[in-house]
Amino acid sequence: MLGIGSTLIIRFMGIRIEDVAQATHVSTATVSRALRNLPGVGPTTKKRILETAEALGYIPSPTAASLASGHTHSIGLVQPDMSRWFFGKILESAENTFRKAGYDALVYSLPDYLGPVRQRFNANVLRGKIDALVVLSLFFDPSEEEQLRSLKVPVVFVSVEQPGFNYVGINDEETAARACRHLITLGHKHIGHLSGQTNDKCPVAPTQRRRNGWHNTMQRFHLDSSDDLVEAVTIMTASNGYIATQRLLDRRPDITAILASSDEMAMGAIQAIKERGLRVGHDISVMGIDGHDLSPSFGLATMAQPVSQEGTKAAQLALASITNQTEPKTIVLPTTLVEGPSIGPAPTS
Repeated sequence: MLGIGSTLIIRFMGIRIEDVAQATHVSTATVSRALRNLPGVGPTTKKRILETAEALGYIPSPTAASLASGHTHSIGLVQPDMSRWFFGKILESAENTFRKAGYDALVYSLPDYLGPVRQRFNANVLRGKIDALVVLSLFFDPSEEEQLRSLKVPVVFVSVEQPGFNYVGINDEETAARACRHLITLGHKHIGHLSGQTNDKCPVAPTQRRRNGWHNTMQRFHLDSSDDLVEAVTIMTASNGYIATQRLLDRRPDITAILASSDEMAMGAIQAIKERGLRVGHDISVMGIDGHDLSPSFGLATMAQPVSQEGTKAAQLALASITNQTEPKTIVLPTTLVEGPSIGPAPTS
């Protein structure tokens, strides 16, 4: 039986490593080292082996190669949903970064919309299959965190900060506060907030931090920040933003501006306002957070976060941690105010 680091004997379409060795007049160990780019093989011999292997159609088994190297060359990506814009952008940029480094992405979904309690994380799904893990917009409870640590691979959290792990994201509270301050400088005093779900068990969730940014800023300027100015939804989509805005305006018709926790909810708010015969940016201003690709089409003012860069940074941090497992790192990226006709001065009457 072959041990770790010894010669790989693999069949692929009838071609064995011995066939490559025989054709190049070297040992199977030399072929194995050349194919795995290990030292100890001269450049001329290595070139001849690689050319012969390609000509014969020999491709080493990824599983066997993993056993020999101790690495799977796959990185896991755990996220709630692949269909929504934010998650798709992160996945795209992270996967591109992995691919350039010679790694595959193994995606594991934990839907957060299948009821009051989401599906629980099961480490066995990924055990032995990955060299590192990126977790997107999910918070793990203590039992799930224990499962996560049992994988014994580097982990990077994106968007939701999990104490004790690598983190890449933005300052959600300051981003919402800055958006709110901008609306206040335009003369708005009655500013509603469209929020995502909040969870006392996860005070670091972006939805909670963005609500805090709105609430604390309104209080700082001695403006109304009562609960009836907040409408929360389970999933931050345009359709939910539309419904939430209808409820909010029914309850507080004095609102002159709305700060939404996501651009998608802000898009729904724009539609709801228009259906009431009101002018967006004149009668009621709307501002989002995210920098969605479609925001310019809606004329939406937003606090844009560098989503693709977050995915890239998370992937780079995961890759670097595979070979250099240091203390957890935190990377906080800046957000940018993007003006748009969806906001304007508060109406005079």
